[in-house]
Amino acid sequence: MPTDAGRRPRTLAVMDDQGPHRRRNRRGQGALLRDDILAAATALIERDKHSGDVTLRRIAREAEITAPSIYAHFDDLDAILDTVLNGYFDELRDTIRTAAVAEPEPERALLAGCRAYTRFAFDRPGRYRALFDRMHPPTASPAEAPATPLPALPNRLDVFQTLVDAIRHTAEAGRSASTDPFAEALAVWAAMHGAILLRMSVPLFPWPDEGPFIEALVRRTALLTA
Repeated sequence: MPTDAGRRPRTLAVMDDQGPHRRRNRRGQGALLRDDILAAATALIERDKHSGDVTLRRIAREAEITAPSIYAHFDDLDAILDTVLNGYFDELRDTIRTAAVAEPEPERALLAGCRAYTRFAFDRPGRYRALFDRMHPPTASPAEAPATPLPALPNRLDVFQTLVDAIRHTAEAGRSASTDPFAEALAVWAAMHGAILLRMSVPLFPWPDEGPFIEALVRRTALLTA
C-alpha cells in the first residue's frame, strides 16, 4: 500500500478572529513589523476617509498579525495614529514648501503653496480629512481641547506657520495690505478648508475650476494688492 512516508505533512493556516498568524520576524526585523503596522493603519484611514473607526483589532487584521504583537512597537492606538498623522503633516508641509520655493516672488510663492495645499486635499482625501480628526493631544477631552496651548501639537502647526510666513513675506514685498499676517493666515486657511470640504461633500454642485477659484479666495483673504 502507498504510504505518506517522505511527504511533507499538510498544514492549515492558524486563524483567529484577528486574521492569520504571521510568521515570527527574525531577530533584527522588528522595524519591518513596525512599518507593517503603520502601513495597515494608513490603509484603513485612506479606505475609511477618516481615522475615527480605526482600532487595534482592525490594524492587526489588516497587517495579518495578532493584536498583542502590536504592543512590542506601540504603547496603544493613540501612539500609532499620532505617528501616522504626524507623517501626513510632514508630507503636506513638504508638498507646500516644494511648490513655494519654485517661485521667486513672494506673492507667487504664496499662491503656489495654497494651490499645493488644496491639491494635496483632493489627491489624498482620506489623509486630508484624517489630519483634522486629532488636532488636540490624545489625553485631552474635547472640552479641554480648545484651552490646550498650540505648541502642544508637535509638528502639526508647521503648515500654518508656513502660511503665516508666506503672507508676511508678501506684505514686506508690498504685494499684500496685511498688517497682521497671523489673522490673514487664519482667514486664508478657513476659506481654503471650507472650500475643500464643500467640494468634497457636494461634488455635483457646479463648482468653478479649482485653480482660479482657490486663487481668488487667497487673493481676497490674504489682502493681495495685485
